[in-house]
Formats: sequence, C-alpha cells, structure tokens
Amino acid sequence: MTCISDSCRTASDCTRHLSLLLQTDDTSTRLKAEKRIAALAEDLRALRSGSARNELVAAGSLLRARFTVDASGSRASLRPTDVLETAQGNPLVLGAVAVTAARQAGMALGLLAGARGRFVVAHATLARPLVLDLHDGFALRNVDGDESSFRWLCAHVTAQRVGELLAPQPVRRVRTGDTPARLVASPN
Repeated sequence: MTCISDSCRTASDCTRHLSLLLQTDDTSTRLKAEKRIAALAEDLRALRSGSARNELVAAGSLLRARFTVDASGSRASLRPTDVLETAQGNPLVLGAVAVTAARQAGMALGLLAGARGRFVVAHATLARPLVLDLHDGFALRNVDGDESSFRWLCAHVTAQRVGELLAPQPVRRVRTGDTPARLVASPN
C-alpha cells in the first residue's frame, strides 16, 4: 500500500493529518480540539503492546466505543473541531482524527483510501491485510486479495479532500501542491 501522491513515500512520512484541518481563526475552538486529541492519544497510548495486530484491534475497539459514523454530509460531520466535540463524523474525518491521536500515542496507524470512496485505517508495520473500516464504525476487516486497491492518504491530500467536501459550491479537483495555503500550512 503506497501514498497516492508523489510527496510521501508512506503514510508514516506524513503525520500531521489533523493539524492541517484544525486551522481556524478561533483559537479557543482549536485549543479545545487539540486537548481532545491529546486525551484520545493518552487513552490509545495505554493500548500499546508492541504487536501491530493487537494495537490495531485494541485501537479499533476504543475508537468504535468513542465515535459514531455520520455519513449525512452535514458541515458538522466534516469539521474536525465539531467531530471531536460531538464524537460523530464523516468516515474520512474520523480517520484523520484517529490517525492523528494514534500517531501522538506512538502507534504507526495510517489512513488509506480505497475504491468507491472507502476509507480505512491500517497499521503501517502489519504484514497481514487487516484494516479498520471507517464506514462501518472502525470494524476490523480482512482485505486479503483486495489490499492493492488501497493507497495511503497523506496529510495534504486528506486536507484537500475534506476541504472539497466542505466547499459550498462544487470545486474542481486540483493537483497536489495547489491546495489552498490555509489547508496545508502546518508547523514542522
């Protein structure tokens, strides 16, 4: 499974999924969201075991208990700050939240895109093709034989896709690198 852009070799090269999406003029809202991410990361850190499979299974159980999928397409389901507050959101945004917290916890989880708009979370070091299906509430799935249809999503592509979903009018798909600066600006 590889990144869909030329900018990152693997998902582990791109760890700032949510920081790109939390850019907001409201400092208070951003700080609350960052605290919620840090709390989730702390809970995920307690699940670290050294086994990629066990970590993926444990993370899936925790995330399934905490978050609900909202595929309505409402603006609240697409804004990470709202998703963190209500614990429900679009599968893509839930994936970005989960991966960001897991990375802070030291888990090598990454966000992947599949065919027909499917998004999953996988462990970067797990040899078996097990994933957490975001459209089914972080359910563990074996994608054996279908793993080649998934590609790692790096942070700038994730931010671009969420930005396109949030846009009030249809937007054209832009080349990587043409994403608005507000969406890609993040501290190094």
